[in-house]
Amino acid sequence: MPVHVPLYQEAFERLFASTRRVRLRKTAVRRLALLVTGMVAARSCVVAQIALELFDLGLTRACDPEHIERRVRRTLRDLRLTARDCYVPMLRTVLDWTSLLRAQRVVLLSVDDSSQAEHVHLLRIGLQYWGGTLPLAWAHWQQNVALPEGVYWAQFAQLLAQVALVVPPEAEVVMLADRAFDVPTFIDHVTALGWHYVVRAKANGTLVFRDQRQREQPLRDLVRQRLHAVGSRWKSRGFAFKDAGWRPVSVVGTWASGQEQKLVVLTDLPAHWKVLRWYRRRFWIEAGFRQDKRKGWQWESSQVRTLAYQERLLLAMAWASLLVLSVGVEQARAKLAHRAAHPRRVRARHPRYSIFGLGLRAIRDWLSTRAVHPLPASLPDLDASSWDQQWVQLQRHQFIFGQTVRP
Repeated sequence: MPVHVPLYQEAFERLFASTRRVRLRKTAVRRLALLVTGMVAARSCVVAQIALELFDLGLTRACDPEHIERRVRRTLRDLRLTARDCYVPMLRTVLDWTSLLRAQRVVLLSVDDSSQAEHVHLLRIGLQYWGGTLPLAWAHWQQNVALPEGVYWAQFAQLLAQVALVVPPEAEVVMLADRAFDVPTFIDHVTALGWHYVVRAKANGTLVFRDQRQREQPLRDLVRQRLHAVGSRWKSRGFAFKDAGWRPVSVVGTWASGQEQKLVVLTDLPAHWKVLRWYRRRFWIEAGFRQDKRKGWQWESSQVRTLAYQERLLLAMAWASLLVLSVGVEQARAKLAHRAAHPRRVRARHPRYSIFGLGLRAIRDWLSTRAVHPLPASLPDLDASSWDQQWVQLQRHQFIFGQTVRP
């Protein structure tokens, strides 16, 4: 008889509840829950490793790992398992939008491209969360193959529409993007939804800026003049993208100490220094890509080459990341509360593990002991700063104002 594994049971119950509207067969839900559980247990999306972990957990009646591996591959072939039906409904309920809307109401999203070696190109939109990124929507296609004209932006528009189903309309959405997206097409798609953007500009490119007095000048010349030394900063309101008929933009730039390159961003928001702080959260997306690859699911080694199968694999990876991040934030909040209640006057140090690492360690401990630990019902504090920053700031405060702990 299969044994009881709380992680699998929780994953199955949540998947079954979120797919009830589309009446997905229970067998398909069960296979997807097995795939997610095996991926977390194996810390890998390699099918053979997933099958071996599921066999060791005793979750099925299979008499050998090869039988489970065939079952996993059937899951990857199941066209009924889509992000629209199996992931988006869950995001609507698990993200704590209510608390966010009572606070600053700003939702920071990021968009970026990634790839799996030379096989798959990935375009993904994520929620910036506690120093990492939670996948919200994605599209993929063959790597190193030119797309027909207009297809890339059509895919991007579909992702925006999918994310709009998750984010409440009352929220102020700000899309963060790197230099590849400082084009009018990106801006037009984002602003058409009533959202905002903060995108890094190609400061040495051919972009022309027109100020409020209608004076036109290459942006690179203005950056060279205004950001002439380390420590300088500059902001202005005007227009950009002359060839597309101009778009109203704010330019905000700085040359921070210790940085070789100047940071210049374009935004439709008023020219304010806070947009630079927001843009720096775009770098949290790197943690999300590390989750996919080296530090998490070993996507580069998955050996799944069929694009249609990749859709199911990416769905399972998103679900696995959601579970791990929810547990990681719970672990981090517990550590912050314990440290606040038991202050120690020591110099500030960065945490040993990331949010993702905390969650992965906790879940693997649960799997090894078969203990019953209900998964968090929601992802709280959607507007929180990074876990690293919260931990260091608490230690600094205790070092300056706390009392020395005596033995």
